[in-house]
Amino acid sequence: MENLPEDRIGLSIRLLLGTGMRSQELLALEPRHIAEDGSVIHIRQAINMVKGTATVGQPKSRDSYRDVPVPPNLRWCAVRLRNTDRTFIWEVGKKDQPCNPSYFRDKFKAAISEIEGVRVLTPHSCRHTYVSQLQALGVDLPTIQSIVGHADIDMTQHYLHVQDSIRQQAVSKFAAAFGGDEYTLDSMDTLP
Repeated sequence: MENLPEDRIGLSIRLLLGTGMRSQELLALEPRHIAEDGSVIHIRQAINMVKGTATVGQPKSRDSYRDVPVPPNLRWCAVRLRNTDRTFIWEVGKKDQPCNPSYFRDKFKAAISEIEGVRVLTPHSCRHTYVSQLQALGVDLPTIQSIVGHADIDMTQHYLHVQDSIRQQAVSKFAAAFGGDEYTLDSMDTLP
């Protein structure tokens, strides 16, 4: 996050990582959808491709209409993106027309490729990262589902990528719960 540029693409990537929004939701944002203090983003529309043209339409599902809380440390990004005289926070070329997702993906990849040691993925990978990090922090699945706007819990589970450290913590919790002595290779010869 700290190595991202402080321009529109860097601010947008930070928000994707910190809110779990879909890039099509981000690209359809109008300044009025962002709280003045940057604390909440109201998802009310998304970009849909119609015959190769980016058009504003409905979000992916009924559950995708939501109010996404923005972490306090990223609210400045939302406020900076909100401060535009344009209809959409992401307009390129034609005024009052939303940005094409392929243009955004190209900008995303270019910004990420500038950061040493970061594997270049897609904007949607930010959503997977967000869901996995919430799960790693112990947030329950129904809450994660509500924040990211999944229609069902199965989709939320599909997004989870359990980290090795979380697996190790689970094994440690199990060991603590069921106790027992720790065995070494030397003590194995004299097992009871």
